[in-house]
Amino acid sequence: MNYVLLLCLGAIWGSSYMFIRVAVAEVPALTLVAARLLLAAAILWIALRASRRPIPRDRRLWVAYAVMGVLSGALPYTLISWGEQYIHSSLAALLQATMPIFTVILAIFLADDEHLTWTTAFGVVTGFAGVVVLILPDLREGLHANLLGQLAIVGASVSYAAAAIFARNRLRGEPPLSSTMGQMTMGALFTMPLSLIIDRPFPLSPSAPAVLSWLGLTILGTVLAYIIYYALIDRTSATFVSTVTYVIPIVGLALGALVLDEPVTANLLISAVLIIAGVLLVRA
Repeated sequence: MNYVLLLCLGAIWGSSYMFIRVAVAEVPALTLVAARLLLAAAILWIALRASRRPIPRDRRLWVAYAVMGVLSGALPYTLISWGEQYIHSSLAALLQATMPIFTVILAIFLADDEHLTWTTAFGVVTGFAGVVVLILPDLREGLHANLLGQLAIVGASVSYAAAAIFARNRLRGEPPLSSTMGQMTMGALFTMPLSLIIDRPFPLSPSAPAVLSWLGLTILGTVLAYIIYYALIDRTSATFVSTVTYVIPIVGLALGALVLDEPVTANLLISAVLIIAGVLLVRA
């Protein structure tokens, strides 16, 4: 059963890149992110109240939620949504798989219990080689939208990595539902004003596919995914759940090719092998 839940989680998070690609074609990135966070926060508030759990009132805890709302919500969601305006969803899913590699790199400098081994170092180099294989053709053409889109996804991976380290240091032992609710709430508070000021989304009238993609992204990719994630944490271990990293890019590549007719190039496949191998090595 745990493996079934793990595959479901990988499928949900892997499909999020397809949903973003469809929705962001009609909805500005900031507005998509703000709406996603606002609806997710509302659902999680209802879930928290329904479970009769207390609302967190510690000011320091809400400061931590605010940091997580930026590092694990507003910033990476915006970077991914903005980046997918210019690159394929399959490419975004693959680049996002580098997050564990950046987590290892940041942990060496920010966490006292992390040490660089030869296996980890080789994994980092291998993962970066996969990224270089992906972006090198665009890098040769100079700074343009496609390259910036790829760099935005890499930036999201760095942000997620920093969030993982921060959460381990500041939110360890806190109820998962409360932490997720606080993170989504603060992320929504950060992005809603920016959406209204920058995007001015009032005249938007997205199509049914865009709306359904937004709902899928929010209900499946955010709320349901976190419920499965924390259920797996309770039933197994963080190490077991971390293997979802290998499922996400495969699902993202498959959906991009089968549903959105995105090309599967030799560069993409070589990069996928290198990045997944790098992640395997840094987790060894």
